[in-house]
Amino acid sequence: MNRLRLTTCSAFALLAFWLCTLSSLLAQTPVAGALPDTIRQSLPQLEQQFLERNFQLIAQRYQINIADAAITQAGLRPNPNLWFQGNLFNPNTGKVLPYGPPTQADKNAGIYNSGYYAVQIQQVILLAGKRSKLVSLAESNKSLSRLAFQDVMRTLHYQLYTTYANLYYDLQVLRLFDDELARQQRLLESYRIVLRTGGVPAYEVTRLEVAIRDLQANSANYRTQIADEQATLRVLLRQPAGTFILPTELPPLKTTLPVLATALDSALTNRPDIGLSQEQINNAERSLALEKARRTPDLTTGLLFEKYGNAYNNFTGFQLAMDLPVRNRNQGAIRSAETTLKSVTGGLENQQTIVQSDVLNAFDKLKTYYEQLNTQPEGYLDRIRNISVEATKAYNARTIGLLDYLDKIRTYQQAQLNNINLLNNLYNTQQLVNYTTSTRFF
Repeated sequence: MNRLRLTTCSAFALLAFWLCTLSSLLAQTPVAGALPDTIRQSLPQLEQQFLERNFQLIAQRYQINIADAAITQAGLRPNPNLWFQGNLFNPNTGKVLPYGPPTQADKNAGIYNSGYYAVQIQQVILLAGKRSKLVSLAESNKSLSRLAFQDVMRTLHYQLYTTYANLYYDLQVLRLFDDELARQQRLLESYRIVLRTGGVPAYEVTRLEVAIRDLQANSANYRTQIADEQATLRVLLRQPAGTFILPTELPPLKTTLPVLATALDSALTNRPDIGLSQEQINNAERSLALEKARRTPDLTTGLLFEKYGNAYNNFTGFQLAMDLPVRNRNQGAIRSAETTLKSVTGGLENQQTIVQSDVLNAFDKLKTYYEQLNTQPEGYLDRIRNISVEATKAYNARTIGLLDYLDKIRTYQQAQLNNINLLNNLYNTQQLVNYTTSTRFF
């Protein structure tokens, strides 16, 4: 009799579950399309927008233009200096601006109460090749700006690709959790109906509520991650607030590793930070050459014409002027430039070590994920999907209980989550190899 009563209650619970499922499906309104502020974007489309709109890239391009203008400025010669002197007021005659010719009587007396003025023009001549060294240093500064632009683009490109992939796979995980959450909520509603008739114990309803709360917590965690990824993409692409970027697809995963020696050589050749370290040495050498050239003072030349005011009328003379390098021979600036050169020379070797370590680290990670992918048994993904199908069939047939059903569903979810995370890690690590080598192997 008790067995018959249990069978009847179970059938009633199952019937209530399917009724709730059917009503829930009928109540769902089909979505006609994406929200108005949702943008479906492939990775190549996003990359094109990134190159055109990213603020950091635009700002860094301006730095190159600024450095180019500095080259033009460094090549300009000093302007000539024009000097004029005249008489404002003659107290002997009481005249203002007495520039008229003196009288013949004044000339005979050797007195010039009017007509005096002097004109002088001077030109600074840079000696010891200072101008060419200034141009050379400015050209090196432009190279540094160009390399800094390439390094910023490399970093932001890696951030764009990995954020897009994270968003793509996180949406898959969220869909997995949401589907299971909807299924268990329908099951919970059916159990609450049966609970009123005493067909199921209260602890089974509570157990379902706990499972749903766990799913909701996991779903919330992924929603916050998706919100962070959307914020990152909006900044990278300069999209307006409220825009939701929906990734469409990722390129197929490649499962072959490049040759490690080739990757290391590519990194040492193509990495902008290696180029920056090398160019910093070149820049320090040019700066040192400039400071040594500044030990030689510049030469000032000039012409002077003086009317009625020198040894004789209409005096024309030339001028030469130069500071005497007795005390200041630019010693401090030269010593500072020499120290800078020693510092950046040691920095190149350290940067090469960092680059090699980055590449080896990326390769080790990628090998680990490749091994994990390649050791998956044949048909593993199909069997994962069968777990959910078979568990649902078994539970509907009442051959397994609620706890066993939830355990199998949790196993299915974890297997799916592990597979999605593996694909995500594989793609991101491939992009890490591209990033550390500054070469598109994948």
